[in-house]
Order: sequence, then C-alpha cells, then structure tokens
Amino acid sequence: MRLFKVIVFGIVLIHLSDSCFAGEFVHIMNDECIDVLYKKAVNYFKENKDFEIKRDPRGIILRFGISNTCEEIRYINTPTYRKILLAEDFLAKIKNPAIIEVHTRKASCKERGTLKNWEISTVIANNIESIVLTPNGKLSRSRINSVGYGEFLPLKNTPNNGSKYTNRVDIIILCNVSGE
Repeated sequence: MRLFKVIVFGIVLIHLSDSCFAGEFVHIMNDECIDVLYKKAVNYFKENKDFEIKRDPRGIILRFGISNTCEEIRYINTPTYRKILLAEDFLAKIKNPAIIEVHTRKASCKERGTLKNWEISTVIANNIESIVLTPNGKLSRSRINSVGYGEFLPLKNTPNNGSKYTNRVDIIILCNVSGE
C-alpha cells in the first residue's frame, strides 16, 4: 500500500510539472513561505477585525465577509471597497501571486435575473479584480486571478466559525518560486 501512495504521489508531481505552475509544486507546500506570509499578514491586519488570516496548503487566505450580494452585483459597496483597497495595499508589499475567490449562498434579488448563484459570485469576483487591476493600480495582471464559486465550496459549519462567512471573499496568496 505504501508503494502505491508513492507511485500516485509521483504521478501527481509529474502532472503538476506540466501545468501552468511548472516548477512551483515544491514551493506551493513550503511551510517556511506560508509561515513568513502568515506572520506578515497577521501583523499588517492586526488593527482590522474584518479580516481573518488562515494558513492553507497553497499559501495563506485573507478572508472577509460580504453582506449584500445583490448590491455587489451592480457595484462594490463602500465597506467591501475599503477592505479590497486594504488587501491590495498588502498584496503590493509582497511579490506573491493571488487568487480572488468569491463564495456566495443562494440569493434572491431583482438584480439576479436569470443568473445562477455561481454566476453572481463570478460577477462579484470580476468586479473586485477590476478594482485591484486599474491602470494606475499597484498590482500587475500576472499576479491576480479571480473565480466565483457560488455555493459550491461552503465553509464547514462548525461551532468555531459560527458560519459568519457564508458570503465571503477569500484572497489566496500563493507561495511559489516568484514569491518570498
């Protein structure tokens, strides 16, 4: 059985070496990179209670809630906008690439029209991405990607999280070769 796990792990490494993250698979699971990023993020966001900082096998997660997905479809509201600018400022201080993930539960609103929930979260993710990628912005296009997951990757409902981030933005800061 142990030999089987080694062989499967080897196949995964070979597959990753052919992907867009070629040569980075060793660094994505680099605990030192994750620890350094985590300490920087905790120090940077220590005064802001809106952000939750989490370690993740890919790097770290900057997480904050969004209150009104119906409103965020049309435009990013002021509280969310301020959080995005704060996250953008932090991302500008480091070299690591990031993925903006938006997670939303099913919403019922007029703006929704015929959009499915994952489409709503994708629109919101694109709205956030357009804020951080302005022509005079601090971040380059090569460092930022966005994706909307809708209700398909919910947080586990545990007593510890109190399900307070049902509608949330996760900014995944990756540890890779070009990172710190």
